[in-house]
Amino acid sequence: MFTRRQYKILELLLNNVQGITGVKIAECLNVSSRTVRNEIGEMNRIWTEGTIIKASKRKGYFIEEEDRNTVRKFLLENNNKYMDETDTYRGFVILGMALEKGTVNLYDICDELSLSETAIYKEVVKFQKDLDATYQSKMLHMTADTIWVEEDEKAIRQTLFRIIKNETSQGTKTYQYLLQAFLYQSFDKNEFDWMVKLIKDYFDRWQIQISDANLYMITSAVYVTMVRNYQNHLLLTTTEHKKEELGVLRFFEYLKEQGFELNDADLEVIGELLYGFQMTSEFSDEEADDGLSSLILEEFCDEVMEKYQLDLWQSNDFYNNMLTHMKYMLRRMETGYTVKNPMLSDIKKQYPLAYEVSMLLVPIIYRYKSCYIQDDELCYISIFVEHFLEKVNQKLKAVVIGSTRFSVNAVIHNWLEKNFHNQIEVSATLPMHKLGQYLEENQVDLIISTVDSFFHPEIETFMIEGLPDTYTQRTLNALIYKIRKNYRFRKLIKEVFHENTIRIYDRKMEFDQVIWELAEALHREGYLDDTKSYVEDVLQREINYPTYVGDWFMIPHPLMNFAKKDAIGVAVLKKPIHVHGKEIQLIFLLAMEQKQNDQIGILFQFFKHMAMEKTSIGMLSAIETEQEFVDVLIRISDSTDIF
Repeated sequence: MFTRRQYKILELLLNNVQGITGVKIAECLNVSSRTVRNEIGEMNRIWTEGTIIKASKRKGYFIEEEDRNTVRKFLLENNNKYMDETDTYRGFVILGMALEKGTVNLYDICDELSLSETAIYKEVVKFQKDLDATYQSKMLHMTADTIWVEEDEKAIRQTLFRIIKNETSQGTKTYQYLLQAFLYQSFDKNEFDWMVKLIKDYFDRWQIQISDANLYMITSAVYVTMVRNYQNHLLLTTTEHKKEELGVLRFFEYLKEQGFELNDADLEVIGELLYGFQMTSEFSDEEADDGLSSLILEEFCDEVMEKYQLDLWQSNDFYNNMLTHMKYMLRRMETGYTVKNPMLSDIKKQYPLAYEVSMLLVPIIYRYKSCYIQDDELCYISIFVEHFLEKVNQKLKAVVIGSTRFSVNAVIHNWLEKNFHNQIEVSATLPMHKLGQYLEENQVDLIISTVDSFFHPEIETFMIEGLPDTYTQRTLNALIYKIRKNYRFRKLIKEVFHENTIRIYDRKMEFDQVIWELAEALHREGYLDDTKSYVEDVLQREINYPTYVGDWFMIPHPLMNFAKKDAIGVAVLKKPIHVHGKEIQLIFLLAMEQKQNDQIGILFQFFKHMAMEKTSIGMLSAIETEQEFVDVLIRISDSTDIF
């Protein structure tokens, strides 16, 4: 491959058909005539088809007419890309020359880049500012005629890894130009391609999904580590906490098996980078969630529901994907290996609502991490939210009981479209006498009316008096919030209450007997591991820490965890039993996984409210079938303000 200076010589020769002297070329390149002679000699040696550059005393240097198309094609295929990338990575080339030797002469850089001393000086000053602003690094220093690197090896590698991470996000081919710059004359593309294949094989073996950019980024980090070690720029092992997990350790063991000479100090630094990646398959539970990402995501979903009435919980895929992204995003914030988002400007421009919704994460994360989320990361969150808005969000289906005046109907429709287009879908505008027939044939979540009247016992009605204003908007928002919360609670009820784990007892029962029978039902349905230990723990807990709520029902559960999945066993006692001096009519036996679970917290709030309502206990105690119990529980929740 030709150097930058050699490409420039080819361009000069093509642009000067009649030939150009060595002195003129030297002036254009700001080098000596002797350097020009040496460069042309090297170019003719490299050219595979024989001497391409001819010379004569009359014309100087020139390219024969019959060879011009061949040279022009060569330049088009190689030079444009090379020139663009070299210009882009000029600062990295300077850094690479200094990194290799520790110190480099300014004039050697001038010769390498075919630039004047003044141009090199400006380039270094600019690059120093970029390093400081983007990576908080002051490793590169310069005096009148010397450029050198002054930093400990760990900080050097961390900065190089951050540069690689940012730059490779722009495209998978970036790594080649970046490594050629960083490692100067030590980059071997064949060796690198071999390493890419080995690392790809590792991820394939463990069924770990990895993007092309991340594959090249991880390989580049390992390659830089190996080259720095070969150059005797070694790390010292410290006693600092290492970001090590099973997936990272297993990856390093694999590299060592392939002959990579890596030590614990290398693992420490690369481990920080890999800590922000999923290093096990998506089906693996080896990297357990620490709970913080779940807590933050739950608060975010709550905030989004309260402010925008968007129920992010309605999609399990959205929630789980966000949870995974949140986990590794928090790790990147912790280690400083944050990402660059090449689509940042486009996302803000094209997805303004999704971006605004995502902004609710900023104060939540600051509250827990004492730092602000990077805008690039926030825009990745916006992509998740935008997908939810476009593909998942289920708008409430509403009908408008219209006025006899067309103008009034138009005002209401325009107002709803302007302020609630992401929350409400107006499926029909009807006169009052048509509503009954429409409800028989269509699902309706909300009735909006300009008439003060009662329409349906189970469908919420919102009345608009006069022209809608900001107060009307706030009131309708609150109602939408309540409807969506109730929908979410209905979904939760259906997830944890099951007909096969509900028992209706007409005969007199003992408390211990009820607990045993409910536990066995939970075990048969696959919710419990060890029935005997579970029951013993529940009964022991009741002795020391009774679980009655109010005077009519109990929520017994163990101190230890025995559940495989969340579920609740129910006993409806037609003949109440006396426990702890209370007349118990209902027992909710809880089997809960040991994990962060704010959804179950909502159930406890509901239990608390129900404890104060004898009517609710009476309704549930009066049921005759298991399915009826679930239906009544949902009706009670719909009429109870538990949120």
